Amino acid sequence: MSIRLGAILCLVLAAACATRVHAAGIGGKYSGRYQCGDWNGLDLAITEEGAGKLSAEFIFPVKGGGTGSYSMTGQYDERAGTFLLVPQRWTRRPAGYQMVGMEGRYDPATKRLTGKIAYVACRAFELVGEGGVPLAALPSGSSVQPAQPAQPVRPPQVYSSAPNVQPTVQGVEYWDASMAADGSGKRVLREAEPIDDVIDWLKSQKYSCVGTQRIAWNADGTKATAEDRVGTRETYVIECDGDCRGLRYMPMTDASIYAYGRARPVPVLYMRNVARPTGAVLQWIFTREAGGTPPDIYVHHWNAHSFNSAGGCKAPKSNNK
Repeated sequence: MSIRLGAILCLVLAAACATRVHAAGIGGKYSGRYQCGDWNGLDLAITEEGAGKLSAEFIFPVKGGGTGSYSMTGQYDERAGTFLLVPQRWTRRPAGYQMVGMEGRYDPATKRLTGKIAYVACRAFELVGEGGVPLAALPSGSSVQPAQPAQPVRPPQVYSSAPNVQPTVQGVEYWDASMAADGSGKRVLREAEPIDDVIDWLKSQKYSCVGTQRIAWNADGTKATAEDRVGTRETYVIECDGDCRGLRYMPMTDASIYAYGRARPVPVLYMRNVARPTGAVLQWIFTREAGGTPPDIYVHHWNAHSFNSAGGCKAPKSNNK
């Protein structure tokens, strides 16, 4: 009898341990690297706040010694294994650096975080938690460097047809949920237009539509620009109506930028300006290859500080689809 009870007790304890392991979340300390030009060192501490909510601290070594750090907040979808982290405020700010967001995936088997840095001049990140599978070595000739001071793409003081853009920054390729993932340009059948899903989501967050800009193309249809201003916290939604293959966009501003990437059905960018009380200048640049009819581009402006019940923030129906 005692042997049988002991076996049952072991089974119960094993099941409890297995449940505890399975329930282990994304919270913890991670170390690794992120790519903004060079590969840079990064430590990330994530705390789970409950109901999928996250808080985090982004810590990085800087050129010349010392570290910089800032707080973040975000969301974790345990079922999908995906997470988003949005910058909040500096805790140690080195001169000349900018905060960036993160969008990625957590693998509990390897305790790795992988994904993209949400800034137009940056790319991937890869981190591993305590006891996880170590990261592979970088290719020969590459190494992890202290982060360099940020060199944000700033608009010129006088706008012209040839703004002073860093030639290495090509912008972000446009994508929405109605476009096939293979880049063929084929349309995917959906119950609703992608922009409608975003409008519903923003309204559920108590945001309101401030207005819409239709972007004007140049004579050969290869570049389109528009000017705006970032107040304190603004959200912008980009809508392309027509043949959107190969379209790229780039916001030029001193404000911090967080891009939601494919976590939303059309491009959504959150911009935060704390340094300039009068607002940060923002210039949009859209580019495409020559040929064909350029699509209609609309930038919709949303925020939580104004109310405009008449604003629809949606493009007129196109006949080009």
